[in-house]
Amino acid sequence: MKIRLFLTAAAAALSSSTALAEEAGAWVNELVVTANRGVTVSTAGSATRTATPIEEIPQSIQAINRTLIEDQDLRTVGDALVNVSGVAPQGQMELVLQAPKIRGFDTAYLIDGLPAYNLPASASDPGSLINVARVEVAKGPTSTLYGGGTGAPLSGLVNLVSMDPAASAGASLAIRAGSFNTLGVQGSVDAPLGDGRVRLRLAGDHETADSFLSAVNSTRYSVFPTAIIDLTDRTRLTVRGQYSRVEQLEYAGLPVGLTGGGGAGVDRYGFAGAPDAPQTWVENRMATATLSHAISDTWTADLSVRRFENRFREYGSFPFTGAPAFGTTYAFASAYLPSEVEQTTVSATVRGRLEGGGLIHDLLAGIDRDETRYDAALGFGLIGFVDYANPATNLSFGAPPALSDIQSDRMTSTAVFIQDQVAVGERLNITAGLRWTQVDIKSRYESGGIAFVDSRDKEDRWTPRIGATYRVTPGVSAFAGYSEGFRGLVAAFGVTDPKPETSRSYEAGLKLAAPIPGLTGTLAAYQILRRNVVTADPSNPFSSIQSGEQRARGFEADLVYEPGASLSVLGAYAYTDAEVTRDNRLPVGDRPTRTPEHSLRLAARYRFQSEALKGLEIGGGLTAVSDRELTLPNTTAADGSVLLDAQAAWDLGVAKLSVSVVNLADEAGFAPYPYLARAVVAPLQPRSAYLTLSRSF
Repeated sequence: MKIRLFLTAAAAALSSSTALAEEAGAWVNELVVTANRGVTVSTAGSATRTATPIEEIPQSIQAINRTLIEDQDLRTVGDALVNVSGVAPQGQMELVLQAPKIRGFDTAYLIDGLPAYNLPASASDPGSLINVARVEVAKGPTSTLYGGGTGAPLSGLVNLVSMDPAASAGASLAIRAGSFNTLGVQGSVDAPLGDGRVRLRLAGDHETADSFLSAVNSTRYSVFPTAIIDLTDRTRLTVRGQYSRVEQLEYAGLPVGLTGGGGAGVDRYGFAGAPDAPQTWVENRMATATLSHAISDTWTADLSVRRFENRFREYGSFPFTGAPAFGTTYAFASAYLPSEVEQTTVSATVRGRLEGGGLIHDLLAGIDRDETRYDAALGFGLIGFVDYANPATNLSFGAPPALSDIQSDRMTSTAVFIQDQVAVGERLNITAGLRWTQVDIKSRYESGGIAFVDSRDKEDRWTPRIGATYRVTPGVSAFAGYSEGFRGLVAAFGVTDPKPETSRSYEAGLKLAAPIPGLTGTLAAYQILRRNVVTADPSNPFSSIQSGEQRARGFEADLVYEPGASLSVLGAYAYTDAEVTRDNRLPVGDRPTRTPEHSLRLAARYRFQSEALKGLEIGGGLTAVSDRELTLPNTTAADGSVLLDAQAAWDLGVAKLSVSVVNLADEAGFAPYPYLARAVVAPLQPRSAYLTLSRSF
């Protein structure tokens, strides 16, 4: 029925007006207005807070732009991050539960360069890429330029760069349907007003879907209004809004002991627990205003103000996975975890250029101020026993359990920073930065009416950064860099007197900017050392411990080859050696969870150029990962996997028809699913196909 409704709606929408055919193009494009579309971004802003050629940034940074998002039918940030080396993205069912990892450690989201604080960090994920122009991944400590909440992420960041209104009027509409009753619609409208000094954009989407997991379903929708107003020839006001909501029945994973011989009769796609539980949902509301003023031809000032609000309601039923009660039967509990965030961020920067003595200085100085309120609670209780091999034993969720644990955090951070990007002649570029950050954190944690934590911690730290790139030959630059990270920590059950978490990062490698026509990318070797890391307590999933030291080092390669308009090839490989190096409770040598030692992504796209097949494009990809640990301390691991995907699209003039297939070979493996830091997994999504009909007006 949903497929029939999809085709009917598509026909009605596409017959109502005349289409404007999209321009074809290669995967490479500059971040300027061009006639071609592409996926390799040669300029990025996340690593330096200025638009800088990636070739001149002494740090690994990769960007996924709009063309790659559309070519691969990417729907979420997790889908997109598969294309970046050294990143362990969250899975489809983990959207509101787990943040992605970079180089073995948790990271955080920025949206247009400003923070969106949350616990878990992934709760700030908008759940949609409809309004994302680029996903930029900056690896290594970023505390020199970013903060908010408790501070900056220490192993890298994921920055979602929003789309701007178009200079000319237009609209787009796409309808998507596919496996597991997936049905969605997305669209956008761009409207310049008057002489173009005011440009408006409204984008949004809505999607419902069942799942390859029994009983699990989801609904997601979002709206993104944007206005750019040129107040004068030198002053611009940009106002962005966001409302997004994701709802889904929470899945607690499959105990790893039931994936082999101990799971006889267990359906890998079955749901155990309380299928009538309320859906877990996360709602984000955000408004950002940025005033930019050109002081002169070489100096610009920016003032940004953001208000971010999040509401998160988690309802779950989960097994006690230490051991089954008997056979394939486990004791189950219900859980209710509500949380709310209110965050106000103000950031003021001045940037400009000075020249003299054969040097060119691109200077950046700024002040950040952030105030965040986080309130959360927890309640859980035993609801009975469930046999994974017998769905008839599933239980009723009943009323949400009474809240027994209350957490309240108040965080204020203040920072000043300065950065100098120096061009020395035609080949050498030096980047130096320094940031002073003060974090004031008040934490209160009570359980059963007893206050276990009632603390205030005020910390400040200087964090430096120094790096350089040197153009060895045309198209090949060597780079090296050092940076430090600093982040305050909220007190929690088990961590009553937290110490600030710090990091040090060393990185060196090569940047390729077409040494042979069409080849771009980064080769990098690195080491990150983190101290005072907070991890889940192995003896209590609701508690935390602050471990001693963890280290990650490895090698990464991110390459794109485009010899012409017809062919694009992407390759990303990472070797990640991450481990606990010093600790009083965790075994030295254990690996962080969800982090494969080896990971590989290959993707290609071919665009037919002949007159008979013009507009037809085909593509495919391979994603391979080695074993990944499920818990820390390490007790068991999920096996590696190799997944294939395929896409095709045909621009018919009046509309564009696209199809994508996930897990083309239908591999039946499992992936880590660290629900409450336990030894559980989730089955890989089986072969799934999706059809999209789109049109631009």
